[in-house]
Amino acid sequence: MNKSIYYAIAALLLSFSFSCKKKQHSNDFSYHKVIPAEFPQLNIPGFNFPEDSLVINKWVRTSEVHKIHLHGWGIWTGLTSKTNQYIPGDDRPLRVFETWLTPEEMIDSIKNIPIKRSNRSNLKTPNQFGHMALNQESINDSIHESVAYSPGAASFAINNKIFMATTLLEYAKEGKKEVPFFPLNAITIKPVFKVLPASTGKTSFNISAWHGPVNDTIAYPEQDWLTFVTVDTSEGAKTAGNTFAVNDFIHYKLNDEDAYYFNKEFTENTGNAFNAQPGDYVILMAMHVGTREITNWTWQTYWWDSKPNNPPLPSSKAIADARPSALKGAARNYAMAQAYYMINPDEPYEGTDVKGEPNYAYNPYLEAGFPPSFFNKSMSQIHTVGGKEIPTYSGVRTNCMSCHRMATVSPDSLDTNNNSITPYVGNSYISRTDSLFKGQLLLDFAWSIQSNVDTTGVKAYLAKSKK
Repeated sequence: MNKSIYYAIAALLLSFSFSCKKKQHSNDFSYHKVIPAEFPQLNIPGFNFPEDSLVINKWVRTSEVHKIHLHGWGIWTGLTSKTNQYIPGDDRPLRVFETWLTPEEMIDSIKNIPIKRSNRSNLKTPNQFGHMALNQESINDSIHESVAYSPGAASFAINNKIFMATTLLEYAKEGKKEVPFFPLNAITIKPVFKVLPASTGKTSFNISAWHGPVNDTIAYPEQDWLTFVTVDTSEGAKTAGNTFAVNDFIHYKLNDEDAYYFNKEFTENTGNAFNAQPGDYVILMAMHVGTREITNWTWQTYWWDSKPNNPPLPSSKAIADARPSALKGAARNYAMAQAYYMINPDEPYEGTDVKGEPNYAYNPYLEAGFPPSFFNKSMSQIHTVGGKEIPTYSGVRTNCMSCHRMATVSPDSLDTNNNSITPYVGNSYISRTDSLFKGQLLLDFAWSIQSNVDTTGVKAYLAKSKK
């Protein structure tokens, strides 16, 4: 079947999984103020945040991977810690990451529009739609995502007006090659969710489950995994065999405000409208996390796994064994992969012809489906010390740091939708002084800046510059 038709049908089928009920109006909501929570102090021996860059770089240089793994789990423990804040319609406290500001909210603050944070962040357009049948059952393999910044990162972005095209143009005009560096306590996250339409009365839902990568340089999206687990949302549900209780996931229920903005975001046209309802479950499937503790940021990515004690690649049993006892409950059911370097062994910040071994660190629910056509093939290569050439132009051969090194904008096209010319790469060494960055403005590894540039005032700025 033609893929475009396949996904169109999939989207339509998914839309029918939501019941048709009266839609909520935005002025009906009960607003409670949500305050962005700082990363908490944790009692985890050997873990500090932010950690001194000299310490982390020593771990990398001396291959102390167990300390790197512990650090990643400490970050996860802090992000998923519960706060004392609640929102209407939910008796579960917000977790730390759920209180953080989105780019849209930071842009409002830059424009002196009061931030009226009253809920979790709204879910945004999914990377893909999919639908398939296994054992006569439909599979939910659509995802919805959001992006958020920690208080330290958000304050930096707001104070420096970093999302404004006029700010980025001014940097370029001054001859700067990159934006100012974020502070050491900055964290950026991209959580990814699936929505289970429990408001229909259904309590059993199948979702795609990761089982490990393929060896070929091909796209490997969820609908090709052919493995699934069942999520039971009924009260008192127990985990048994291939069925997992919803409490095995970090999750929440949509309230009135969630459902309203979800429907507003995902209504594609009047004939194909999502109609999510309060009471539908939202389960956290994955999360990308970057911290500015080192120059190239630390990168860790997490995903829910049915075998968290011995997860498949790109995680491992050794990584799972590093989980601290402070990590409890549903948060312990997630696997992790990390990229504290692009290739192994230690690498310089600048240089050419840097050789090493692969360091694959990707998220199955985010990158696995990327096909070779997404990448610059000539740059998505690793040259080993032994003379081998390893192609990395597929989603299951990517590295978070390699990808985010490419985050740039083109000052000459900031007022267009195509505001960056740097390509996606797989796992490869990319120097910050690479010639491909000529004429570009580096964004301190933050693709979230590039994808959220606000062009307010750009025309007036450009017109003034031409005078």
